[in-house]
Amino acid sequence: MKTAAKVFIILGMIFQFYLIFPLILGAIALKKLKTAEKADDISTGWKIVTLLFVNIIAGIILLVMKDTDYTKA
Repeated sequence: MKTAAKVFIILGMIFQFYLIFPLILGAIALKKLKTAEKADDISTGWKIVTLLFVNIIAGIILLVMKDTDYTKA
């Protein structure tokens, strides 16, 4: 699920390249997702910001992810 969220965030950044908010917020969300080790490491606010401004699917995936989805395989 972590990989799917990253892919949809990147797609949202690519398709909305002409807007500044998706680029900046998507980059911050990717950075937070990279360093997150459990669900509480990314606040609900950032998940909702991703949902509204970057990509709807990525935001939904971030909201439903559990702690087991953040573990590194």
